Amino acid sequence: MTKFDFNSERLSIVDAHNQCVDLSPFEAIQLLEWLSAQKTMLLHLSQKETEALDSLHATESLGSQMEQLEIHLLPKQLVHLDKLQAVIPQLQEHIPTTNIYISPADAVTERAFALLREFEIEYKIHPLLEDANEFAQG
Repeated sequence: MTKFDFNSERLSIVDAHNQCVDLSPFEAIQLLEWLSAQKTMLLHLSQKETEALDSLHATESLGSQMEQLEIHLLPKQLVHLDKLQAVIPQLQEHIPTTNIYISPADAVTERAFALLREFEIEYKIHPLLEDANEFAQG
């Protein structure tokens, strides 16, 4: 487990392998700003890591489970569709006339996530299910 120690002069970060990094307060602020800018991708990677660990501990084989990105475009956001399709080539309309588009999550780049944030477009990342009706709820 990673440990953090902060005193008035330095921030020390010690990882699970006892490797240590010492940062000045200014460097710590730079790190915090960078981490904040990468928040979406870090959460996505963290979720994938957690899911990978869970699947290792599972007693049952779940088969190959991919993730997909689901984008919900409001009518006013449709003007951005061409730009999104340029950075997410595998993006396709999920259900005609619903303005919901999907793509395999591994095809979505950091630039694509940046555009989604910039355009304030709602998206979800979830497991790709074999039965398309599994998410359908009354």
